Amino acid sequence: DALPEAPASPTLIFSIGRCGSTLLHRAFDAAGLRSVSEPDYFTQVALRRPSDPALRSVIGGATQLLGYTVIKLRAECNHAPLLIAGAFRAPRVMFVLRDPVDWAASVRRLSPAAADPGGIAALLRALLVGLDSLIQHYDVRICYYEDFRSLTAHYVNDLLAWTGAGARIRPALAAELAAKDAQEGSVVSRESVRDVPEDPAFREAFRNEWARLRPAALIEWIKAATSVAR
Repeated sequence: DALPEAPASPTLIFSIGRCGSTLLHRAFDAAGLRSVSEPDYFTQVALRRPSDPALRSVIGGATQLLGYTVIKLRAECNHAPLLIAGAFRAPRVMFVLRDPVDWAASVRRLSPAAADPGGIAALLRALLVGLDSLIQHYDVRICYYEDFRSLTAHYVNDLLAWTGAGARIRPALAAELAAKDAQEGSVVSRESVRDVPEDPAFREAFRNEWARLRPAALIEWIKAATSVAR
């Protein structure tokens, strides 16, 4: 049987990973929205056939069958942002960022022995290519981890209003979510990296590599966009 038509305007949460997007997903879900984290078919499309426009109808139809209104995507989906967003008529597009040095340190903690400052800087630049593509076509809502790491109902409810949803989250529930590790039980939980020490030398080396590799024009656009939003 043919897949149904795509939902018109789901909320798509793109991110660089290791930046709190799972916490936002949990907050949306707790507020009563149908939110799903990292459906595999989006990632498979982004990694295997990122340039195949015929897959837009497949993505949209599969999403309609699932019935979710908020989709949190894996960072790998930044390799095919326009294919994914283009599966829907008028998606609301969010992109979650984090301070680059803190993000790199978080990535290093997952595999400290293999962490290469230059390679991680190159990875961040590659992930931001997805954002650069999205802002050419969509009014992207930028969220910074630093703005919601201490989750508040005010912050979540502002985002809920932006999605067009009537749902709201209670302050007590937002505080409860903020007190938990959104990744608890997974291989990237705080507990799993608790014994990995900080590495100031890595931070400095990454800072130097990022100064060389960072996409300056896009960084300036982000600064301008977030200064207006804040």
